[in-house]
Amino acid sequence: MRVPAASGNWPAAERPKGAENQMVALFLLLVIAAIALGIIGVVAKGLLYLLIIGVAVFLAALILAALRMRRRPGRHPAR
Repeated sequence: MRVPAASGNWPAAERPKGAENQMVALFLLLVIAAIALGIIGVVAKGLLYLLIIGVAVFLAALILAALRMRRRPGRHPAR
């Protein structure tokens, strides 16, 4: 029987599924916000800055996903 570390953090193999679901939800929320800002920025006249913000949010979501995948290499086999 493994006991979580004294700091209260779960080892990677025993991390509750809730933490993974929250990261996926955050990623999807960022992508949806980026798409919405991009569409509004393109369609609305004079709001090109929203397109730029949408691109920045999308890049932030990609960086977040890349950091998450890099931190846990080889944990999940291909399905």
